[in-house]
Amino acid sequence: MQLKLMKLRRLRELKTERQHLEAERLRNIDVFEQLGYRPNCLPFMRGEIPAPCGQCPQEQFHAATEFDVLYGGAAGGGKTKALLMEGLRACVRYPGLRVGAFRRTYPELEESLLAELTEVGFAKALGAHWNGTKYNLLFPNGSRLMFRYAETLQDATRRQGGQYQLLLFDERTLTPPNVISFLESRLRSGRADIPVLGIRSGTNPGGPGHGFAKDRYIVPTSYGSKTYRDVRGREVRFIPSKLSDNPHVNPEYQHDLDALPEQLRSAFRDGNWDTFAGQMFSEWSYDRHVVKPMTLPKTWKRYNGIDWGYSKPWAVLWAAVDEDGRVWVYRELYKTRVGESDQAKMILAAEAEDEHVSSRWADDAMWATRGEARPVSDIYAENGVYLTPAGKGGRVAGWQRVHSYLGEGPACAHHRAMGWATCPMVHVFETVTELIRTLPTLPHALSGDPEDADTNAEDHSPDAFRYLVINLGGGAEFVIHPDQEEPPEVATVGVYAYRADPSLPAWSTSDVEHEPGAVTTMPDPDES
Repeated sequence: MQLKLMKLRRLRELKTERQHLEAERLRNIDVFEQLGYRPNCLPFMRGEIPAPCGQCPQEQFHAATEFDVLYGGAAGGGKTKALLMEGLRACVRYPGLRVGAFRRTYPELEESLLAELTEVGFAKALGAHWNGTKYNLLFPNGSRLMFRYAETLQDATRRQGGQYQLLLFDERTLTPPNVISFLESRLRSGRADIPVLGIRSGTNPGGPGHGFAKDRYIVPTSYGSKTYRDVRGREVRFIPSKLSDNPHVNPEYQHDLDALPEQLRSAFRDGNWDTFAGQMFSEWSYDRHVVKPMTLPKTWKRYNGIDWGYSKPWAVLWAAVDEDGRVWVYRELYKTRVGESDQAKMILAAEAEDEHVSSRWADDAMWATRGEARPVSDIYAENGVYLTPAGKGGRVAGWQRVHSYLGEGPACAHHRAMGWATCPMVHVFETVTELIRTLPTLPHALSGDPEDADTNAEDHSPDAFRYLVINLGGGAEFVIHPDQEEPPEVATVGVYAYRADPSLPAWSTSDVEHEPGAVTTMPDPDES
């Protein structure tokens, strides 16, 4: 019995030795050459230089040493193949490595990464074995490349017990940012000899993650001209991709992209990150809609739009309306994990002592009951912030009103002085950064009503803006606070209503024309 155990032990040792020898052999081979893959280098392929230059986008991607790299832009640039090859090479170089390759769904995987894997014979030249049941590619050195789907946060949490040392995201912007963030939290290693390599992504502009990707990779790197370190000290890089980078693209594909509508063509053919397929508000222009802060007349009425949230962002916007009905968004709050009482207190603390907000239109969900908890609107009221439900005809009607305000009208006094003939019907102070960031990157819904926005995208400030503008122009109304026993005394003259309150200035008289049903402050006729 003891002899048998010794033989079994020796067999295991021999197997381990063979695995180490094979791993060392593979570590020293040229993985790309074994798979018949050469990163695109157009000058070399055209015979203009004697050897690859190392500066073309695919070459840069494979040479990148930064922790987090996005290779993105135009369709057809060879991003998916480069991602797969990077994963295969890493599995060979680092024994025991665990690589996660993600798309939203398995059908998408089959049409992209797995199609490319089929093209290279499931990496059999590297000694790899394909497990089609589990979607795992296994290597002799113990590494594995795992193909997974993650469309929702629930999908992502199925990977909660796992760990990866390298993450590959194909078409990253199609996956919601919170899903990506959760999967990134799985990056770790339990062994000192297995390094955490980081993140490699490929994508075209557009989708629910467009704004997040633009904020992380495009803008901070000046569209790929530099790298930077994020708050965790991880170096981030963006490598632009163009259709012209790939010499293998056939002319028909090029013609198909040329024939796309302008917005799609700009995103898919040119890799333009300032416009993208499915963009809700393509009419947005930073140069036209954003203005530097200025003092606004106190006579302009002020309003709030409020989108409630706790773990997701809570967004508050302040806007003033000028004599022409133009909206000036001049302040915002945008935070997470702030309780209802503190939210109300922060709203009041943000306002000047003499600042009067006529109406605060808020997310209808703030009137909902949640078990034993009281409605959020009640807690706001207890802290001096009285709300009105936004309501008004649903989401699509609200987005249509946003389109209207983003459109042009006769130039305001500010822009007339600059020589403009027209300007938009909404101006946003450049300090209102979250609305400026998220409104132009809001995509259309991927399913359901195509006129609606994608609720998986970062829509909190746009929602607050929608609540605000859908209610403008609907006529003023008295808001009866719960602590008031009776509404202010109201006298009626003809079709006009007014409050007989001598403490308020009389800003109009009975011979001034108003719209029927208007609410105004006028002298009490009994005292005149």
